[in-house]
Order: sequence, then C-alpha cells, then structure tokens
Amino acid sequence: MRDRVLAAVRTTPQEPAREPSRERAPQLPPHVWGVRPPPGRSRAPRARRPLFVPFATATAAAALVVASLFAVQAGRTQDRLDAERTRAREIAHVLAAPDARASTGRDARGGTIGVIASASTGEAVVTLSGREGLPGGRVHQLWVMRPDARPRSLGLFEGDTPLVATGLGPSSTSLAVTVEPDGGSPQPTTQPVVQLTLKSVGFGE
Repeated sequence: MRDRVLAAVRTTPQEPAREPSRERAPQLPPHVWGVRPPPGRSRAPRARRPLFVPFATATAAAALVVASLFAVQAGRTQDRLDAERTRAREIAHVLAAPDARASTGRDARGGTIGVIASASTGEAVVTLSGREGLPGGRVHQLWVMRPDARPRSLGLFEGDTPLVATGLGPSSTSLAVTVEPDGGSPQPTTQPVVQLTLKSVGFGE
C-alpha cells in the first residue's frame, strides 16, 4: 500500500506554489495619472489638544470671579469706612459748637434717648439705647416735631449708632422715635415709643 501511494505521488503533476496575492493599484490611462500614479492618501495624525488648556481657562475664570468678589467687598468696606468718618466729623462739629447742650429722656420700658444739640448750627447728635431689638422688617425712625407742621423724618437708627440730625429750626419742639417698616415711612405710622423735648437744649423758645 505504501509503495503504491508513493508511486502515485511521483507520477502526479504538482501545482506550482502560489505567491501571496498583492493588491494592485488601479490601472488608469497615463493621461489621467501622468507618468506615475499618485501616492496613496495617508491621513495625517490629528493633533491632540493639550488637556491643560481647559484647566487653565477654568482657573483664569475662577481667579477673575474671586478678584471681583474681593473688589466688591473692598468697595463695601471702603464705603462703610467713609460713612463712619463722615459721621465722626459731623459729631465732632456739633460737640465743638460753643452752644452745644445735652439732654436725655427715658421711656416707660427703660429705654433712653440722648441728645447733644447746637441751636446755632441747627444740628443734634441723637442716641437710642436700652431698647429691645426689633423683629425683622422693622426699624426705629427719628422725627422732629414742630407746631402746626407735620413731623419731619431725621433718619433711621442703626442699633446703638448715633444719628446726626440736621436742619433743626428754632421752632423745633421735640424729637420722637417711632417703629416703622424697614426703609422708613414718609410719615409716622405708630405712636412714639419715646419723645424728648428740645427746650432745654435751646430750641422751641
């Protein structure tokens, strides 16, 4: 059996080994390509965007926001300092007046209103102390009372901070404090919680 198989192999023509297939470039006429076909197209590698660019942009934006907040806070602080300096100058001006006089009054609950006034300048420094804090949305408002005239607002108290009242005339008879909505009212909406006559400090005579 073995001998017959080997003999058959020797007498049977063998197929030549096939070369690996190669891709052939498309054959087009020379007038299309020119002398040589154009090189195959190769895609250029896409440039990668650096990852730090978005991070740098976000960092710059955050820094800008922080700087803006600091600028706003610094502006508010400066405004507050300017207001305090202005108030201090006004108080010093009243205290330095040669006719400056002081007076105090007390309400039924023990709260105190104090005034240092100058009739020659028409100014007064008014303080309010010893009163319980007001609920939210309510403030203490100061008024000047005059005969045959409607009360005129002199401003709003901010805690125990002195209030400088200006424009007091010889006919001013008393100062009154009422509780008003936040921001104040054009005219009193409640009865005075405390009132102080100004005769002892040179007004209403």
